Amino acid sequence: MYLSGEDFYLYCYSVLVILDSLGCRDGRFFRDYRKLAFLTDIISNDKTVYVVSHSSAEKMNPKDYECLLDSYSNGLTRRSEILKLLFVLEKRGYVTLNRGKAQEIDVSLTKDNLPNDFLNSNVFESESKNIIKISKKVGRLASLTLDTMLGKIYVENGVRTWV
Repeated sequence: MYLSGEDFYLYCYSVLVILDSLGCRDGRFFRDYRKLAFLTDIISNDKTVYVVSHSSAEKMNPKDYECLLDSYSNGLTRRSEILKLLFVLEKRGYVTLNRGKAQEIDVSLTKDNLPNDFLNSNVFESESKNIIKISKKVGRLASLTLDTMLGKIYVENGVRTWV
C-alpha cells in the first residue's frame, strides 16, 4: 500500500536537487512542475536512471519496460503531492512559482534562502549524478514541455502515456 506522506522529505530533497542541478534558480525557471513528479521517481532509482540513459529505439526487454511503466505510474500519482509541496516551499521562500501557459506552473529555486552548503552535501550526490545523466540523455530537460519529456523518456521506449 502506498502512503504518500511517507516520502515528502525525499520529494523535497529531490525537487531541490533537480532545480539546482538543471540551473533553475534565481529567476531561471523549470517549465511545468508536473515534470518534477516523474523526475523525482526516476532519479531516486538507479535502475530507472540506467534504463532511461541507456535506452534506444530498439524493443526493450520486459524488465526494463516494467521499470519504466512503474516510473510513469508513480509519476502520475505523485503530481498533486509535488504541487502541494511546491506551495509549502514557496511559502517558506525556497522556491518561486510562476504561472506558465495552460496548466503549467513554472518553478525556480531561491538558493539564497536555503541553509549554507545545503545542496553541496554528499547526502544528495547520487540524485545529483542521476539528474545529470538524465539531462544528458534528454536535452533541454528544464525547458521541454511535459508531453515532449514524456515522449522522450517513456513513449519512445514503448510505454503508452495518457496525460
